[in-house]
Amino acid sequence: MKLYAYCVAECLSYRDETIPGLADRLVRYIEVEELIVAVSEFQSDNVGVTRQNILRHDAVVRRVLTQTTPLPFRFGTLVTEESLRSFVTARRNALLERLALVHDAVEMSVKIIWQQIGDDPPPIASQSELGVGAAFLQSKRDELRGNERLATQANEIAEWLAGGLQDLIRKQVVNIQPTQKLVIAGSYLIDRSSESGFRGSVSQLESQRPELHFLTSGPWPPYTFANIDLEFETQFGVS
Repeated sequence: MKLYAYCVAECLSYRDETIPGLADRLVRYIEVEELIVAVSEFQSDNVGVTRQNILRHDAVVRRVLTQTTPLPFRFGTLVTEESLRSFVTARRNALLERLALVHDAVEMSVKIIWQQIGDDPPPIASQSELGVGAAFLQSKRDELRGNERLATQANEIAEWLAGGLQDLIRKQVVNIQPTQKLVIAGSYLIDRSSESGFRGSVSQLESQRPELHFLTSGPWPPYTFANIDLEFETQFGVS
């Protein structure tokens, strides 16, 4: 029988074995090399990407988060107990380093929506003025210039945001999409005790740029910063 893996933690003073996991199987804990892995039994070979399954996965990780900051496994991780023990043993030092990074931390998310501010691109000359080929080339040049302008503005916003939050951030992962309305999507690892200060700083920044729309969420378990890559098929021969 396979196991569904939820997260790895360094220490748990209380191991709650009444939590329902996926397929209504109770969560149990496997200790390997002084690390603890939350798992539950799972009979199928595939995990359905359903709202209920995603919420169950997150609920188990959050329950562990009430005691300590764990490293969540990616959703849908199925293993055998033997392969799991092999993985933890082989990656023990790397897991401990990652646990040290997220210790007593949580993840916050900040997204920024914009209306692609800035000067409008110059008008494109008509085909009758330039000819079909020349008009096409000019339109491409204007498009590139417009994208470069948007990229410059988006990067400036990202730098401004990072500067306003830098004293509160342990680590960040920021995705910038200059040509999209959702121009910035940032994930930030912060101390648990800094959540209120983080939200206050975001609100202060938002007041400075009324043309931007901010979406702030969290705290979350550190999904973005867990970086647990379980390649069981290639490394441990598990299908």
